[in-house]
Amino acid sequence: MRKASAILYRFRGYILALFAIALIACPAAPFPQGKNISEFVPYIAALFLYACGIALRIRARQYIGQHTRGSTHTADELVTDGPYAQCRHPLYTSNLFIALGAASFHLGTSQLFVLFAPALLLFEFALARAEDRFLEEKFGDTWRTWALRTPMVPSRVAIFTFKSGSAPRRTFLQAFKADASTWFWFVFFNLIIVLLKLHGLR
Repeated sequence: MRKASAILYRFRGYILALFAIALIACPAAPFPQGKNISEFVPYIAALFLYACGIALRIRARQYIGQHTRGSTHTADELVTDGPYAQCRHPLYTSNLFIALGAASFHLGTSQLFVLFAPALLLFEFALARAEDRFLEEKFGDTWRTWALRTPMVPSRVAIFTFKSGSAPRRTFLQAFKADASTWFWFVFFNLIIVLLKLHGLR
């Protein structure tokens, strides 16, 4: 189990890239052409998910270190402040929000979205479980005490109030810059999606 978790964590970026490639290979849902409000629901949902994911990711980066960028699990300390006081995995949660937003924007209400959503959920859940096992092994009772009062994923809107514990270690701008590569790929990927949709209008 430990070896499988290590492999999953090491190649998580490549797996997400495969999800992205599979997504853009799917037929793009056309942009709304009429005035029916239901046609805009997937786009409203996508914007909401994007906003939640980006806000949560930046806030988590204000509290956590750079070790999350590596290919192996490492942790000098257990972070329990900020969004980590409301949810054990705010970064994975933000990734899920953003990925579901991209799927909603690209696929709309098509049946393909029903296939992508559970796959993304399972992938992020597997990553979260692998990290839980690593942190429990390293921090023992300290992690178990924190985990008892902190759910794996946000169970309430309180995670977006951002009020808990000590002051953040980074400013908003510093946290944003720390994820520069993430924002580059986010913009690049969404540009591809938009171009595919525009091409479909021809």
